[in-house]
Amino acid sequence: MATATAEQAVRTYLTALKDPSALRDENEVAQLERQIDKTDDHVERLVLRQQLLEAKSPALERYEEGFVKHAKKWADDRGVTAEAFASEGVPPAVLRRAGFRVRGGRKAAPRKTSRARRSRVSADDVRKAIPRGTFTVKRLEESTGASPAVVRKVVQAEVEAGNLTEVGPDPDHRGPGRAPTLYKKK
Repeated sequence: MATATAEQAVRTYLTALKDPSALRDENEVAQLERQIDKTDDHVERLVLRQQLLEAKSPALERYEEGFVKHAKKWADDRGVTAEAFASEGVPPAVLRRAGFRVRGGRKAAPRKTSRARRSRVSADDVRKAIPRGTFTVKRLEESTGASPAVVRKVVQAEVEAGNLTEVGPDPDHRGPGRAPTLYKKK
């Protein structure tokens, strides 16, 4: 049973990378829309609308954690390499979190040390690395190795150009601080 769970986690994450809308549950969307139509309570409508937004655009990060938990063992059992996952679009940072050794990559330095030098990543490199599904600025920083300033500049320019949409706060955010903003390609 654990193997089926691991394979499903890998399959779902790869699907989410390619087309997160494929994981959209149309029955849940329809049910939430009916509930919104039936209630007059403003707060309840607000909560239902947030649930509807999340159901319509499933967050990639929701599936990433399952991949990180199961992918390495699943891949080892089948002889699948990090390079194979990378060719399917899995970012190096996610592969590292899952326990893979990524060729040519560097492990992130512990946060308590001084900042590590980054290799120069251009705005065009960041623009090309924007994923098809939803993403956060932090996720784009991790996948490209670009500085926060460069990533924020590119994201803001793409939003202004109409190429990206600001989806709203990440509904799967856990921990201190406010939730990061999710963006999505149009």
